[in-house]
Amino acid sequence: MKAILSGSRVSRFPKGSGKRALTVARQIVDDIEQQGAEVGDRLPPEQEMLLRYGVARATLREALRFLELQGIIFLRPGPGGGPVVQEPRPKDFASTMALLLQFLGTTFRSLIEVRQAVGPTMAALAAERASDEDIDKLNTSLATLKTLSVSCDSYAEENRRFHDVLAWASGNPLIGFLISSLHNITNASEVGITYTEGERDYQIKAYGRLLKAIEDRNPDLAFTEMSRFISRSDKYLEARHPDIMSKIVRWQDADDLSVSRVPRRKR
Repeated sequence: MKAILSGSRVSRFPKGSGKRALTVARQIVDDIEQQGAEVGDRLPPEQEMLLRYGVARATLREALRFLELQGIIFLRPGPGGGPVVQEPRPKDFASTMALLLQFLGTTFRSLIEVRQAVGPTMAALAAERASDEDIDKLNTSLATLKTLSVSCDSYAEENRRFHDVLAWASGNPLIGFLISSLHNITNASEVGITYTEGERDYQIKAYGRLLKAIEDRNPDLAFTEMSRFISRSDKYLEARHPDIMSKIVRWQDADDLSVSRVPRRKR
């Protein structure tokens, strides 16, 4: 690991400003970006950061706590610890989203409707942009699904993973975070979605057709295949789990660590 944010920049804030900590947090993020910091890189010692940003210790610590809550850094305890750059996680995006959705009384049906809107475009973009590694991951996930029975928890988990990989294969980070975060919420909420063997067989065949369209770099066909799949899937959920569709999203639903991490692409 390397220390970052070297240099001298002293910030001046208007007296009485209630936004000092947030301003410092933004400056820290800008410095992390400009210096090309990577996951695991350490920020400088506290005294150095106090001089750099020209603020009181309480303000700096509040800024760092804010960044930790946002998932940008984590504060490593003990000797040699301190703020360390963290890999972005869909969990953090999901937490913020679930908190806002709970206050709006949003139901799980809204999450499904977002998937309806985004899914086909996501698949079309994947057909245009997916790397060989993305396609290999999709093939591996599909092969795993074929070995699993709907009676085991691993099927639902691998099913979500296939869609997570597909979302990130779109090459659009916002789509990747959004889809992974939606899965984070539905997974952690223990909504208990189950599939029949017939639905499992349909899903596997549909994924095979979709993956073939992506491998052939055919975005129009990928869009069509995903549209058909989502239409069928949503009707299945409405018929089999109508109670889930009306369930209110809650902040605690985002408290899950099992959803896939952000894939690290070469720069």
